[in-house]
Amino acid sequence: MSNNRRRIGVLIGSAIAPYMRRIINGIYQAASDLGIDLVVFAGSQLAYNFMDGGAVDSDYDYLNALIRYHVRFNRLDGMIISYGSHCIFMNEDERKRFVDSYADIPYIFMEEFTDKENTGYVINDNYNSMRLVVEHLVNFHGYKKFLYVGGRYDNREAVERQRAFEDVLIENGIRVTPDMMIDGHFSEECEPEVEELLDRNEKPEVIVCASDMMAYAVYKVLKRRGMFIGNPRLSDKAIAVTGYDDDARAVSSDPPLTTVAQDFFYTGYTAVENILTLLRDGIIDGSIAPNYLKKRASCGCNYGKHHRYLPMNDTERTQPEFYSIKIAELMREEILTSNVKDEIGDKIYDILYESIYKDALILNGFVKETINSEIMVDQLRRLLDSPYSRYISPHALLRAYSDYMSSLIHSSNDQNSMVLMSDIMVEGMKYIQNHILYKSNDNFKYETEALQLSLLARNMSLVIDDLGAMFTAAFEKIRYADKSDIYIFLYDTPMDRKDGTGKFGDGVMRLAASSTGKNGIKIYPEDDRPVVTEEKTVLYYTSEYEDDKSDRYCFVDINHEDMVYGLVVSRMDEDDIMYLTLLSFQIAMMLAMRNG
Repeated sequence: MSNNRRRIGVLIGSAIAPYMRRIINGIYQAASDLGIDLVVFAGSQLAYNFMDGGAVDSDYDYLNALIRYHVRFNRLDGMIISYGSHCIFMNEDERKRFVDSYADIPYIFMEEFTDKENTGYVINDNYNSMRLVVEHLVNFHGYKKFLYVGGRYDNREAVERQRAFEDVLIENGIRVTPDMMIDGHFSEECEPEVEELLDRNEKPEVIVCASDMMAYAVYKVLKRRGMFIGNPRLSDKAIAVTGYDDDARAVSSDPPLTTVAQDFFYTGYTAVENILTLLRDGIIDGSIAPNYLKKRASCGCNYGKHHRYLPMNDTERTQPEFYSIKIAELMREEILTSNVKDEIGDKIYDILYESIYKDALILNGFVKETINSEIMVDQLRRLLDSPYSRYISPHALLRAYSDYMSSLIHSSNDQNSMVLMSDIMVEGMKYIQNHILYKSNDNFKYETEALQLSLLARNMSLVIDDLGAMFTAAFEKIRYADKSDIYIFLYDTPMDRKDGTGKFGDGVMRLAASSTGKNGIKIYPEDDRPVVTEEKTVLYYTSEYEDDKSDRYCFVDINHEDMVYGLVVSRMDEDDIMYLTLLSFQIAMMLAMRNG
């Protein structure tokens, strides 16, 4: 690692959650743009996060000791802490203790407010975002019979969203009662609660959900009851539904889900910018990530309405730049997955405008050029194969492209042109659909890797009595998965996370095994393992590269139940963090079996 760059620690809980992967994308992009080194600590969740009534006090002590250990031993300049990924079920007293415990470390909280000195935060505007949803339902659709599926009543995000829901209804003279609301614990497993809510409320018009996951549970319950999701004015069997988050499933749900788009990429990117400002200036204002309402069919929008991409009018035929500006702005608004920074949004707009303007010039005879499906597919490829594709929803692009092409077809009075444009629309839609399939294969990659790791556990179990052979079996399987530069550090004596305070940092940790592209697989004899000290840190043993690129390491605890055996460390891209997390689970299970 470079001695000239800042080294920032990032503490996250679950790298598996889709929204957390978007946050990590933002953090990694900022690290690359701003030239800093990252050390990501993944997988260290509070047991209480799983609503099992876990020992909250000992979990705090464990996390506190963990962070202080890494700050000291890995010489971190500051920390970014993703509060929500550790425990979304804390009450306010627990939350205060969590925040106060890091008062002497420069840090930025994501998803949590703090007013402590030497700290900052990046949060989402839960209250005003939920107001956008409910005001749309009341003022645009005129709904009056509401139900609400919220989160835990002492969770800040849940409280703010519910307060906005109630405020808007009361301001509009709509009665609010406890019977119209339930706690769905931010989970798709809340179907029994939704059933109960519907049983005690007759003929609601709309169900407002405080998360997309709960909205999907509502979808399933309504469909089981023979109901439709959409505008209740069109059918007495229809109920409108809204969510909150705009996760990957929202736009492709049946029907597409009206929801609040949270800009998680912005959250991660801004957290990195803010920690650098805090370290430089000693103070930083908090940041509020902009959210915005995605209006789709589930709330009743778009039913029986013409599409937004209207055919060119007479003025636009003679001055196609006006048409191109209008359509490019509409399409950019529809396809963006996050409220991106202006320069990124401008780049995407430029690509859209250039393509649409070219189409308009050709169709109106300003240039002598033939438009065909290859040209159109090339235009789509510029969007989906560009560095900006991570900001674009391919499902939304598919719908926008279909509407746009329909507008071009209806702009033509020539039968041959209409046939040609129809062919172009079909080929373009095929390209986008293939791109979506390719992206879903990326998700399949994670499932495949999880299966490979289960086979890895089997291979390790066959030689479980020989620790060196066990790690060799693991690394041989990992190298077939094209993963390298992985290090396993073990404590001389496993740590009990219940006794984290004052003990966690005192444990002796040693490098037990490694697999790198440079040195291959290396197993260290138990009596000759390199020890981790304040001079020779974990990063001392893992920094085999002297290039100028930002180093981005991921640390994952090797823990099983309450026992912590060590760390798995790797210099990996953000897309491999989940793999490393799953690998640590398998190693921990084998070590627990050896010690059990």
